[in-house]
Amino acid sequence: WLVHSSLGDVWGTLSTAVTFSSPYRLHRAQCAIKQTQVTVQKIGREIEEKLRCTSTSNELKKESECLQLKILVLRNELERQKKALGQEVALLHKEKNTLHDRENAFETEYQKLQEHNESLHELRKECTAKRELFLKTNAQQTIRCKQLLSELSYIYPIDLNDQKDYFVCGVKLPNSEDFQAKDDGSIAVALGYTAHLVSMISYFLQVPLRYPIIHKGSRSTIKDNINDKLTEKER
Repeated sequence: WLVHSSLGDVWGTLSTAVTFSSPYRLHRAQCAIKQTQVTVQKIGREIEEKLRCTSTSNELKKESECLQLKILVLRNELERQKKALGQEVALLHKEKNTLHDRENAFETEYQKLQEHNESLHELRKECTAKRELFLKTNAQQTIRCKQLLSELSYIYPIDLNDQKDYFVCGVKLPNSEDFQAKDDGSIAVALGYTAHLVSMISYFLQVPLRYPIIHKGSRSTIKDNINDKLTEKER
């Protein structure tokens, strides 16, 4: 519009100049044409610059909208990740508290175990001392038992003659298969000695007798509680 308006003015000036046929006015018209051309070129450059700026502005606006959209998406993603991170942190704190409780429980159990080990160590020392005392006492008891048994050999000496006959305290003890024509009194005395000797040996060695002996000197008896077919007198 500006270009057409300027050209109209130029043509009007030219018409006036031709009408009046004046060189001065022709010169003025030429100057006006040049000035108009300069103005047209300037306005054209301004229009091109505005168009270029407008195009650049549209591109920038479009890019700005894209960036704003990306920013919105990134903010949403950031909020989602913050929420997920908060959940993970809460879960981590919960697991940390659980581990702390378990650590305290393990520490308590460890202290109990240490106390139990110390108590066990003391009991082991006590048991070792008692075992040593038991072994010592048992050895002394064995020695004493041997002494008592050796002393029995002096109380009830047993001798054997050339005919393989046994004598207890000088009293002959005949073979159990050969009691015929023997002195019942001497046999009773020898058996009384033997019964008492066996009872004492059983007592010293702490070995129970299968057939209990009732010591009554020469009237000592041996009872059979195993065979159920015996009568009370035979028993």
